[in-house]
Amino acid sequence: MVVLAIVLGVFAAAAFAADGKNVAAVVIDVRTEAEWNEGHLKGAVLIPYDKIEEGIKTVVPDKKTKIYLHCRSGRRSGLAIETLKKAGYQDLINLDTLENAAKVLQKPIVK
Repeated sequence: MVVLAIVLGVFAAAAFAADGKNVAAVVIDVRTEAEWNEGHLKGAVLIPYDKIEEGIKTVVPDKKTKIYLHCRSGRRSGLAIETLKKAGYQDLINLDTLENAAKVLQKPIVK
């Protein structure tokens, strides 16, 4: 969880300009930490789907920010999207798998 906190803090700082305006879409990996450690999308943020409601508040406070989500099959990212919709987030895209996210966003998978 320490790694998660560091990743969240670094990414949150990079995702917002000094004036607080959103400067980029955010990519959220909702898999487990063990799955993340096996390989993840460069620049993505790990928030396991069962912790998405609390974790997203730190990473994406602006509910209008575009958020891409993915997992292993698309099931957990779909569940996370439903949770985020209920929390008021508006621009949510399910990229299903890690491999599809890498292809669509043209980002490498890193270990």
